[in-house]
Amino acid sequence: MSFAHQTDGIYSRSEHTSVWKVLKKWMPKDFEYSEFLKIMDEITEWYKNRLLEDNFKETLSDIAAKMNDYEWFTMQKKEESLKDLRSIALADKKFLDAEKKWMRDIAKTWNIDSRFITKIVK
Repeated sequence: MSFAHQTDGIYSRSEHTSVWKVLKKWMPKDFEYSEFLKIMDEITEWYKNRLLEDNFKETLSDIAAKMNDYEWFTMQKKEESLKDLRSIALADKKFLDAEKKWMRDIAKTWNIDSRFITKIVK
């Protein structure tokens, strides 16, 4: 959500749909849709409540770094997540320099190979 909104200040309907598709893809197949909606509401509230904090982008960077601590977040998952970020970025039919920079920064935080980054973030 922050990736779609923070880079250009607009959270379009197409970006919203893209974010939901990406997040839903990561949910277990047997996950109740009502639970998914509840989680999305919680994420949205968290985002709205922290959006104007001075260190908000630093918080997001810290979250990305923390992801490295999870065993399940393998290199394959990291690369897939980077592709998901690209899908969100392209949802509004634009690929802004700010989006590319943020993707490169996240990819470096996740220790993704530079060749893969170059292929995904053109």
